[in-house]
Amino acid sequence: MRKVLSLLMILSGLSIFFYPAAKDYYTSYNQEKMIEKWEDSSSQENKVAAESLRELEEVFSIETQAESIVDEVPPVEKEESEESPASDSTEANQITSPGMVGVIEIDKIGLKLPILNGASDANLDKGAGLLEGTPAPGMPGNSAIAAHRNRAYGSMFNRLDEISKGDTVTVRDKGNTYQYEVYETLVVEPHETSVLNGSQDEKVLTLITCTPIDTATHRLIVKAKIKP
Repeated sequence: MRKVLSLLMILSGLSIFFYPAAKDYYTSYNQEKMIEKWEDSSSQENKVAAESLRELEEVFSIETQAESIVDEVPPVEKEESEESPASDSTEANQITSPGMVGVIEIDKIGLKLPILNGASDANLDKGAGLLEGTPAPGMPGNSAIAAHRNRAYGSMFNRLDEISKGDTVTVRDKGNTYQYEVYETLVVEPHETSVLNGSQDEKVLTLITCTPIDTATHRLIVKAKIKP
């Protein structure tokens, strides 16, 4: 009996001695797992954003083809019809669909466009598109917004090349207005994914379109940081 009690006392002492170390190890283990999960999540978002950029190149490819067609085919006059008002109403309903996440405005170039969720061909026919895998404007990270830039789709980002350092870009959602100050403009190759890089410590807006406007061989990038 004494041996059993002695053994229990020894085990109790050891457990008291090792408990803080075991607790520290367990806490550290959980922290490492949380960090790994967070890093994996960030990595996955980066992969989604990169894939979205690749899909955007397909859309811009369609844009270039459409530009060629516009140059070759004369415009067709629209016939008047009693159904025209209904068609206009349908188009308006499409533009204000649930996929719309906000509005982008740049006073310097007279720009005001709806921002839709995703930079698909259908969305970019209507306005600007927020690339999948990038945060909504006003949120930490790098929010990437793309739009067409040629005669086939109206003005869109046609005058984006007039933007320079210090200019203001305004983005509105239903509850907030965010103002960004341009700090850099650059021209990159179509598949340059570094323009999507971001950090949770800052709120950056990246605008993407084609350049030159007639051949679309490169991408015009405008980078802006949110104003305090």
